[in-house]
Amino acid sequence: MDITEMMVKLSLSGASTWVMWFMVLLSVVSITVVIERVIFFSRNAGEPAATEAILREQLSKGSPEAALKALQGKVGLDVRTISAGLQAADRGTAAMEEVMTGALKVERLRYERGLAFLGTIGNNAPFIGLFGTVVEIIRALHELGEKSGVGATAVMGRLSEALAATAVGLMVALPAVASYNYFQRRLRLFTTATEALTHTLKGYLLSTSNHGGKNGQGS
Repeated sequence: MDITEMMVKLSLSGASTWVMWFMVLLSVVSITVVIERVIFFSRNAGEPAATEAILREQLSKGSPEAALKALQGKVGLDVRTISAGLQAADRGTAAMEEVMTGALKVERLRYERGLAFLGTIGNNAPFIGLFGTVVEIIRALHELGEKSGVGATAVMGRLSEALAATAVGLMVALPAVASYNYFQRRLRLFTTATEALTHTLKGYLLSTSNHGGKNGQGS
């Protein structure tokens, strides 16, 4: 049996129906992931402006411990990263920077969970739908060739069913792509704000250490 005969038999076995149900399943899973990510991002959005205000207030007093205590109970990519840096502040700015870099990468994994799935669905669902369309067209043309009594109306009906698979594929892909882009954009905003805060924290501690060094030399 060659590949052509195998594809014809596959189309006659009703493979397009299974493709449609598979896309329905992907749609349900995709919607579930989107809802879970919406809840997660809403609960862990954080307030970078408030975090910065706390840092400026407490670090101006020269108290990283007080800043760490003030951030307890707050959520967000920025809070977790900055808190990790404050805990390592007594090890020096270089060590603190490395700790914050590691913490930021680890926290990003929590925000990226499920996004790869949405991206994959958005990129591939149209092709899955197109596969269902091609299979259904093969079936319609085979029936037209095998059964001389099949009229144009029946063939057109088959072709419309075939195009439905492509339409379903697009319906599955578009929300997935839109959601993926939305979450990626929010994650970029969170990451940019967090990186800015890490520079703020590092700048305050460098300034404090420099002042301390000058005071020590002057005495």
